[in-house]
Amino acid sequence: MDNWLLAIVIGMAFGLLIGIKIARDSNAEAPVRGGALASALHYLACAGMASMLPFIITGLVIGLPFLKLFGTAVGFLVLTGAFLLLYAIFERQTATPSTAQ
Repeated sequence: MDNWLLAIVIGMAFGLLIGIKIARDSNAEAPVRGGALASALHYLACAGMASMLPFIITGLVIGLPFLKLFGTAVGFLVLTGAFLLLYAIFERQTATPSTAQ
């Protein structure tokens, strides 16, 4: 297995586990109202954010080049942003209309 792929697998494994805790804590503070798909996207966004640090640490230990580390970390960030945008679309559909006067 390529070192870069190994670092991604380790980062994603930790992120998926840590993402459970982050999503639960976030749900306790402000519940997700958009349904099952919004909950799944919320969890994936939490897992994506939590995956970056373990990936970077693993990449540094393995000895990945800086550009691979930086590029993949930015990729994780872009993917997390995409999940959050999709989550916001589903969450916005369930928002109650405000009565602005």
